[in-house]
Amino acid sequence: MLTPQIPQNESDRLDALLSYKVLDSHPEKDFDDITRLASEICDTPISVITLLDENRQWFKSKIGLDLEESDRETSFCGHGINNPNENMIVENALEDERFFDNPHVATDDGIRAYAGVPLVNPEGFPLGMLCVIDKRARKLDEFQIKSLEKLANQTMKLLELRKNNFKLTESHNLLAQRYKDLEQFSRVVSHDIKSPLNNIILLSKMCQEEYADRLDAGGQQMIGYIGESAEQLKILVDGILEYYKYDTIDVTEREKIRLRDFTQYIIGLLNAKNDIEFLLPDEKAKFRSNKMAFGQILYNLLANAIKYNDKPKGVIEIGFETTETGHIISVKDNGMGIPESHFDKIFDIFTTLGKTDRFNQKGTGIGLSTVQKLTVKLGGNIRLESQQGIGTTFYIHLKK
Repeated sequence: MLTPQIPQNESDRLDALLSYKVLDSHPEKDFDDITRLASEICDTPISVITLLDENRQWFKSKIGLDLEESDRETSFCGHGINNPNENMIVENALEDERFFDNPHVATDDGIRAYAGVPLVNPEGFPLGMLCVIDKRARKLDEFQIKSLEKLANQTMKLLELRKNNFKLTESHNLLAQRYKDLEQFSRVVSHDIKSPLNNIILLSKMCQEEYADRLDAGGQQMIGYIGESAEQLKILVDGILEYYKYDTIDVTEREKIRLRDFTQYIIGLLNAKNDIEFLLPDEKAKFRSNKMAFGQILYNLLANAIKYNDKPKGVIEIGFETTETGHIISVKDNGMGIPESHFDKIFDIFTTLGKTDRFNQKGTGIGLSTVQKLTVKLGGNIRLESQQGIGTTFYIHLKK
């Protein structure tokens, strides 16, 4: 008996096999259907899906075999994986120098005929074999061998699907844990950070009002700085909470949005002053999307268009266009404009242009990052056109 050689890439091959997390798993109908079909097509009493571990061959599925596994040294499949690009056909094991004295052969009812097709993963590593076994010497015809090859291909696809499903489950569990962590983070931030900030803001105002006659100009100014800094920090904390809140939003629920009515609703929330003129889309403009996600996108874009408008009369135009594949919603303003060198940076979280808005407040660098995150989550993309001193237009592309 010849002991199977160990492949040169054995360490990498074993890592590839282990990545499927299939060894010692429970029987699965899809794999059992393949071995049953292989046995029927090839007219053999035994059919096996074998996976070669370090010291054993383990049977993921088997027909006509009572064993769960056997040692690798006496396995036929151990020889088969050394030639992953070739089928292994043994018509009479008693006449094959590799197997004639093999303990699985050298008995009256031992293995006589064997046909196996390597199970090769997309990276080229042979994980095992799909094989059929007979206790009489015989030869498979061309149709049977071709069928065995196709079934081996389907077996590999099942293994890949199983692996991907396992990854999805792991990802789901990680996301669920992250959601719990974010909820805890939100609770801590809301209670342990925002509450003291609100107290600082309130106390600074009280000091300015009640002790104004006891503080000189410098003292008044310092108290004012404390209140402004606390207000700015509170804005940043609210922005961070808002940004991470949308990690867990389910955007699969879609409903009809009438853009003109929806824009008027968002404008109402912003409480814009009369020095801003809004040009609304046509009443016929409508599409389907997730209202919560799209509402936050539109709110942030309109809020930025208001805050960073340096003209005596601000003009903001909301546009709508339908294409063959989707919809384009645009928000155009006549504000400060953005340098082209900053087009990519402005979507990075916490990145700002260092400018104060028309209310003398500095941005947090969270709003546009949230807009991009939600747009991508809706299956769309965002781009912009801008000229300094002229204005900026943001285009939201959403699929139908």
